[in-house]
Amino acid sequence: MISRRRLLAAAATLPLVTAAAGCGRTGAATATTRPLPVPPLAPAVVGADGVRRFGLTAQAGVSEIVPGKSTPTWGYDGAMLGPTLRAHRGETVAVQVHNTLPEPTSVHWHGMHVPADCDGGPHQSVAPGGTWHPQWRIDQPAATLWYHPHPHGSTEKHVYRGLAGLFLLDDADTDRLDLPHDYGVDDIPLVIQDRRLNADGTLDETLTGSFGLLGDTLTVNGINGAHFDATTARVRLRLLNGSASRLFNLGFDDDRHFALIATDGGLIAQPVPLNRIQLSPGERAEIVVDLHSADTATLRAFPVDMRGGIDQPDRFGFDDTFDVLAVRGPARATVLHHEDKGMMGQFLILDPGQQPALADMPPMGDMPMNGMGTHGH
Repeated sequence: MISRRRLLAAAATLPLVTAAAGCGRTGAATATTRPLPVPPLAPAVVGADGVRRFGLTAQAGVSEIVPGKSTPTWGYDGAMLGPTLRAHRGETVAVQVHNTLPEPTSVHWHGMHVPADCDGGPHQSVAPGGTWHPQWRIDQPAATLWYHPHPHGSTEKHVYRGLAGLFLLDDADTDRLDLPHDYGVDDIPLVIQDRRLNADGTLDETLTGSFGLLGDTLTVNGINGAHFDATTARVRLRLLNGSASRLFNLGFDDDRHFALIATDGGLIAQPVPLNRIQLSPGERAEIVVDLHSADTATLRAFPVDMRGGIDQPDRFGFDDTFDVLAVRGPARATVLHHEDKGMMGQFLILDPGQQPALADMPPMGDMPMNGMGTHGH
């Protein structure tokens, strides 16, 4: 029998392909969608010692994952998910983690280079009512990282209940590159997960026989059926597969191309034009998509085509299709010009139906390839 680790490792190396028709479940967009909730930036205080200090409280709450149903959930500083932490390379950060949950938990900084005693693994469990004070210096390239619980034997269920958030790192390269960077406006985090709900709205945590919990309800930033109204003609999407076992083969419903600009380890050497990108659990990617006036593009999770010899792909949800997010173009598009051709070049806003010429985008300076998350776990 193929192990979960071997399955995900093999699937992550499969080529990016277009989707084919499958016979699995389909989670199409509902007639009425809700505005995308964007996790707030976590407040921070920089002391006289130069240390950037954050606080996170793990707590229980109630969320409306699907309209009209109340679901007991867990979150950091709220009912579900957590705020986005942000810091710059070279800074020292400290996080006060307080646990108000009825069982021990922890906070692991996924992808972060940290000392062992700050890792947040099972050996740094925080008891109910307890507090943990990790502190470390950030010394790695800019990247989209995330934080989540890592208690022994309970990691999957704690994340499934809602404990997860993003940690964004900036550096000198991101400071100089003219990429979309206005958080919540043209720089949008998307935490993509799957869940199952009981008839009463509670989370169904029953194992399905797959290698982990496999849901039938797709959520983005904690809700099912979301839309985002863009106010700019170019949008950067920071994608996180926050599911326990599901692979996502992501693209847009009209097969438009987008530019891949970063992976787990940070910015890549130059934009890569794609119309599909596959993410395994815990994996991140950053893409830039062009929109035109009155445009609506739906980010969709397509069936996983390359099965690598898996004899029962339905067990892993490979045949399923879900709509993730409807992205609505700005009411009035504007052409933006940039003089530095070593950055992203000229931003071209196209007529409806025209595909962006992303293959012609120049390299993003002379930055080295930062890798594919070799330091994360």
